[in-house]
Amino acid sequence: MVISAVLLIPCFWQSRIQAGDLSSHLYNAWLGTEIQAGRGGSLTVSAPATNVLFDYVLLGLMRLGGPGVAERVSVAGAVLILFWGAMAWLRAVTGKDSRFAMPCLVMLSYGWVFHVGLFNFYLSCGLVFWALALAWPQERPRLTAAGCVLALGYTAHALPVLWGCALLAYVWTARRLPGAWKVWLPLPAIAAILAGRMFVVTHYRTASSAHQALEMWGIDQFWVYGAKYALPVVLVGFLWGAQMIRLMKKLPGRLLAVNVPLQFCVVMAIGVVAAPTRIELPGYRMPLTMITERMTLPLAVLICVMLSQVRPARWLPWGLAAVAVLQFSFLYADARALNWWEDEVVRAIAALPRGSRLVSALNDPTTRGLLWNHAIDRPCIGRCYSYQNYEPGSFQFRIRSTGPNGIVMHEPRDAAAAQHGEYVVKATDLPLYQVIAGQDRRLSVVGMSAGERMQATALSIVPAWW
Repeated sequence: MVISAVLLIPCFWQSRIQAGDLSSHLYNAWLGTEIQAGRGGSLTVSAPATNVLFDYVLLGLMRLGGPGVAERVSVAGAVLILFWGAMAWLRAVTGKDSRFAMPCLVMLSYGWVFHVGLFNFYLSCGLVFWALALAWPQERPRLTAAGCVLALGYTAHALPVLWGCALLAYVWTARRLPGAWKVWLPLPAIAAILAGRMFVVTHYRTASSAHQALEMWGIDQFWVYGAKYALPVVLVGFLWGAQMIRLMKKLPGRLLAVNVPLQFCVVMAIGVVAAPTRIELPGYRMPLTMITERMTLPLAVLICVMLSQVRPARWLPWGLAAVAVLQFSFLYADARALNWWEDEVVRAIAALPRGSRLVSALNDPTTRGLLWNHAIDRPCIGRCYSYQNYEPGSFQFRIRSTGPNGIVMHEPRDAAAAQHGEYVVKATDLPLYQVIAGQDRRLSVVGMSAGERMQATALSIVPAWW
């Protein structure tokens, strides 16, 4: 109980939870109620099989207590599910709790995936960790329960569930192979990954990134916003390396070579490098993006499980705890700055007529997190329409645009152009307003005219240190 209470402090330490797409989740849950009330025009509410669980939870909580309650309760619940799911899986693998892993898992609970706001993926990861904990002994009743949890996880997001099933299949195979053959098990798994990559890149338009060379180590989850997060990334990498050396010394070479968690870490690291991080699939009007960036969350948790198989040196947990304090001091300062800027947005749009269309092309090129992509979404709830809302036009979410309307841009390319300040206003967009920043860095709202190009503004939002 005490650990859970401490774990949830970042969900309540600021006026709002700053987590990227969370604003979009909240806004689109509210937009769904507008559609159901008959004010959605050509927008419809669909029922996709996946990528929806967090949104359903959010919508139910919003109806009970409004956006503020929905935000706190849904995010806090997701954090508890992920953290304790990871701890349960670790305990199933190692037979004990780990003082070494706990600070890492706390930081991963508030890592890059959390702060980008990919909460359906995040929630699915937490449920998959619980399923792995249930299925690890491979007893029939527990496997049945794990299957039910995986089915629920699929409604949140398919990708972690596919990963979890692949890991369980790998474990099942490893336990049935003779000892000498277990050493070679990673080879067919890697071959399958490379064959899958070949199929995908030859059948669909894809893209990869040089950043995947960092992602293969799992430590990029600790790099949340600006350059200062390189410090905790390097420190965690050093401490993980020290524990890896200890693992190699404690386990004889033969046992190390057939160690399933270690083998799958290697397989998954190669998969993160080999897989495209962006795929354009038929049926969607926008590509699936940030695929490998997301998958470093389960990879990092897997690394924690693997390293926890041996007792750490006494100083290692204390070192990781110190890194966690440093990491959360950065996150507190950045959340405070982000909330100040959101207050600025609220102030700037306060005088707009109700139901106005609003766009924004603010950006911060100094950070990794997508800080401004949804800057106007949460402030618009109950007040105006975030006109560049890309979700309905993508066909990847519950809310879908079936044609031009006065609430969102129907074409995803228009929404992308607006986000980058490259959109030229059409007569059908009017009346349209844009949030801009002045020379004094204060925000204001201006009306736009047909043929006018949006103004892109680069702002340094989070502090360089504290």
